[in-house]
Amino acid sequence: MASIPTVAQAWRLPVDRTSWNTHKSLELRQVTISPPQKGEVLVKLHAAALNYRDILISHEKYPGIQERSTGPDGQGLILTSDGAGEIVALGRGVTQWKTGNRVHSLFYETWFDGPYEPKYMKRALGASAPGCLTQYRIFPAESLLPIPPHLSYEEASTIPCAALTAWHPFFEKQPITNQSTVLVLGSGGVSVFGAQLCKAAGARVIATTSSEAKAERYKLLGVDDVVNYREFPQWSVKVLEIGGQGTLVQSVRSVKPNGHVHMIGAVAGSTPSGSLAELGGAIVSTPVSGHMVGSKAMCERLDAFMTEHKIKPVIDRVFGWNEVIEAFDYQLTGGHFGKIVVKIE
Repeated sequence: MASIPTVAQAWRLPVDRTSWNTHKSLELRQVTISPPQKGEVLVKLHAAALNYRDILISHEKYPGIQERSTGPDGQGLILTSDGAGEIVALGRGVTQWKTGNRVHSLFYETWFDGPYEPKYMKRALGASAPGCLTQYRIFPAESLLPIPPHLSYEEASTIPCAALTAWHPFFEKQPITNQSTVLVLGSGGVSVFGAQLCKAAGARVIATTSSEAKAERYKLLGVDDVVNYREFPQWSVKVLEIGGQGTLVQSVRSVKPNGHVHMIGAVAGSTPSGSLAELGGAIVSTPVSGHMVGSKAMCERLDAFMTEHKIKPVIDRVFGWNEVIEAFDYQLTGGHFGKIVVKIE
């Protein structure tokens, strides 16, 4: 086995948060690599997937806990929760892994099972804990999962946030059946994963988009119907809500009695449209629930489901290691269908 480096490259924000100027402040700089200690492993990362959360963090608009990691060496936050790579070194007492094992990260390093607790936010990768836009990273041995055998590093890197966020409401909190009808809004990573997972479970899936090109891509995934949400505001479906707060009232209105609206992100970054009275009237017979990505146990079940059904994540574009700023620029255009991935070299 090759020697383990003491330094590597990582995309980092400045230590001084007052100097952050959106994702444009990211710099490719060194990060100190220490040998794994007891119960830890060192992972050589090969791919990282971007999420809109990364934009919100770098723009200082991410809600919730305000703690920000400055990396393992105190020299600046490393973004992204989602990474995949291979284990290259084991700390003392690690028996569940071998060097060469292919693994992917978890969104929360310490949420293994059971209901969500606020303390888990203190070890959320790419925010309060170092992220995956780095060539090497130390992980607790229990905070990784094996990559499904049919997936590449790039594909597996998309699982920890977007795939699990789509999985949680439909297969854990309110399990769907082959009699369910699901609406996914837009064509970002969570929506596309939601469509893929629900179709594999036998549900009827409707997707909304204003782009004919994206509508065609949804049809290729087997989506039953694609509609223009600007022309047809009334649907009686069970809603996967990824449009953000700005579409909440519209989404609730689209649900028949005893349907469900799942809020799974702050993508829109805006206040709810419509008045409080309109929202209150709309939700009288419609449960609205929020979701915090998911636990390790949930992700294990997701990985098993993806393996059983040979589900391959939809990757819109893979950027090179030196193209991270361009990758975030592209994400902000909203032109992608599925996930954006960075290949780590």
